[in-house]
Amino acid sequence: MPHLEMPPTKSSLRKIKDELAFAYEGYDLLNQKREVLVIEIMKRVGDARRIEAELSGTLDGFYNSYRLAAVDMGSDALALQSCSEKRSYNLRMETTRLMGLRLPKLTITRKKLPIAHTVPETTSSYDEAKERSIKALRALAEYATIARAIILLSRELKKVQRRVNALEKIFIPQHEEAKTYITGRIEEMEREEVFVKKLIRQRHEEAGP
Repeated sequence: MPHLEMPPTKSSLRKIKDELAFAYEGYDLLNQKREVLVIEIMKRVGDARRIEAELSGTLDGFYNSYRLAAVDMGSDALALQSCSEKRSYNLRMETTRLMGLRLPKLTITRKKLPIAHTVPETTSSYDEAKERSIKALRALAEYATIARAIILLSRELKKVQRRVNALEKIFIPQHEEAKTYITGRIEEMEREEVFVKKLIRQRHEEAGP
């Protein structure tokens, strides 16, 4: 007996066939979406590894420049000069759409600062550390963009996988079982109906006019 409690009628059979056709179509689409998501995740994982390596090198260079600046200027002077710096970049967040998802994209651009009237008392190592800090921020923004995209894509992949499993292991088997059962019952009832009609005709012929 199938799990679906439906009367063995032709209308029930038609309904089950329609639901099965829709389920198989959805199953195919979900499988395609799952494949695309896996490809997108793997591509971004490769990009994340590349950016991690670049970011590590950028941060090492920034730290070395900052350490040299601290030696040249002194830690107190370096801290004072760093606090007096005006923010020289703009942080912007946009979104891109992929398979119904809104993926964030962070970008950092240099800001045009007014020309200073006095020359700051800095060293070349300080200026180099300042430039490296912008590169580090850009690398961080790029890494954050990819990391967030991987998280969102992975969550969507889990949702798709749950739906695929529900169709593959529950919905479709139950409806296939119900279709087989109802088809068999309808054929059995049709055979019984034919047999009854033959029996009635036979008795009517035996009874005569």
